[in-house]
Amino acid sequence: MEISFTELPEQSKLYTDYVYNFDSLKKYYDVDFSNDDELRDHFSKVLRNFNPKRGEIVDLLRRQNSELNNSPDYESALELLTHDNAVCVVTGQQVGLFCGPLYTFFKTISAIKLAAELKERFPEFEFVPVFWLEGDDHDLEESNHIHLLNGTSDVVRVETIPADGENENMRPLSEIKFDASIEQVFQQIDALLPVTDFKQSLMQVLTSSYKEGESFSSAFARTITKMLGKNSLLVIDPYDPQVKRLLKPIFEKEFQTFPRTSEEVIKQSAGLEENYHVQVKPRVLNLFYIEDGVRRGLEPIGSGFSLRGTKRKLMPEQVRTTLETRPESFSPNVVLRPICQDYLLPTAAYVAGPGEIAYFAQLKGVYQHFGIEMPPVFPRASATILEHRIAKVMERYQLTLSDAFSNFEVVMKKALTAANPENIPGEFEKATEDIKTAIERLDPLIVRVDATLKGAMDSTISRMLHHLQHLQEKTTTAYRRKNEQVLQQTKKFQQSIFPNRDLQERVLNFSYFYNKHGEEFIELLFRELPAYAKSHKILNI
Repeated sequence: MEISFTELPEQSKLYTDYVYNFDSLKKYYDVDFSNDDELRDHFSKVLRNFNPKRGEIVDLLRRQNSELNNSPDYESALELLTHDNAVCVVTGQQVGLFCGPLYTFFKTISAIKLAAELKERFPEFEFVPVFWLEGDDHDLEESNHIHLLNGTSDVVRVETIPADGENENMRPLSEIKFDASIEQVFQQIDALLPVTDFKQSLMQVLTSSYKEGESFSSAFARTITKMLGKNSLLVIDPYDPQVKRLLKPIFEKEFQTFPRTSEEVIKQSAGLEENYHVQVKPRVLNLFYIEDGVRRGLEPIGSGFSLRGTKRKLMPEQVRTTLETRPESFSPNVVLRPICQDYLLPTAAYVAGPGEIAYFAQLKGVYQHFGIEMPPVFPRASATILEHRIAKVMERYQLTLSDAFSNFEVVMKKALTAANPENIPGEFEKATEDIKTAIERLDPLIVRVDATLKGAMDSTISRMLHHLQHLQEKTTTAYRRKNEQVLQQTKKFQQSIFPNRDLQERVLNFSYFYNKHGEEFIELLFRELPAYAKSHKILNI
């Protein structure tokens, strides 16, 4: 089963136009992801720019993956990337606890499947899927938690709390190491997840990756490559000092030409804002400075650069020296991150979520400014997992998937009506109409006798309907008490499909489903998810 994105709640117009009406947005992107001629031309351009540095990047990826990658087959991907006709299908994500929401898996599987599909369409090229670990980011509050459903279908937040929250939230996630307190997180998960045939193996994977001394990036990489099994996926951690040395020309150009990058974003955004929202707001200088593990924004002031949130200032000579000797002291913001990625890798395609697709629309001029090919952006797979027990609830109470997006009171009344012959809303609605009809029949008589009594009649109708509404509410409340099972089943249905009033893929962690279904869950994703989204899929398990 599939649902159009236009039928899902809170989908941006830019995203639905991108998927269904690309021509309306074509001027904001360099390559139409659905046009094979444009794709082939892009692949050729990328290869011309990348081949001179191929050996160095392969060596970097070999070292990183030997440390971070738990997939048994990553060596075959590395070997493929040594070929002169090999390009990358890239995706990336903030390195959240236990791989964050479900859509992280959807993006990664999209990249793997897209690489295979592109190979079939363009056999003259090789395609290697790569996951960009966004460990430079310092938004710990977005990454330190997951959500699971408990036994009563409530969404429960499980989080790891650092000893020094304020300082931790200024440090890149690749810098933050787990300590002994991670055991408390596992205790919460153990209490939340029921005992199943798959729980032990799930917990073994998680505890072997998320342990004292591991960073958010390393734990994330080991978990996702392990869970996806025998798939040739490479990971890259841009926080690595060697990566930063390779990115030095990007950092230098940003320092030398600011505020040109921001001006390009603003110019592109001006046209977008006429019909769409803009996703990112650029800084005058789109770089951070990392010192003692703390990541702070740089702001031009006078002849130097201030460190945001401090009274410190870097002078141009200090910047030049640091770029030369310690380029790992610099970190790109959201505007420069894709530029760094596509400068470093031969990006044939990028697999993105709705928010990323929106900010890529602002970056065309930035890519041109840095002389880098802007990649075609493919929308990641999007899906809802529909468990058999939830499907049975829907069948029993005559609910549809769209009901999950409705107000709970509306869904509850529909379920109660299906579960019982007593149609309380219908009967009260009929009684209301009967009362109105009966009293309004008196209208001509009252007006003939005394026209001033018309107001009294209207007031009488209003009071009677008010009392009837009050009686209906009391009857419904009593009815609810008699139908507690229906209410619990309705809640279970809605929270499973639309937890916390958001799409399931944006809330629940993969462990919730893996604990119940084991490898069958991963096999389902690989079997049913598309290489890129044309609609929202419903996956039955």
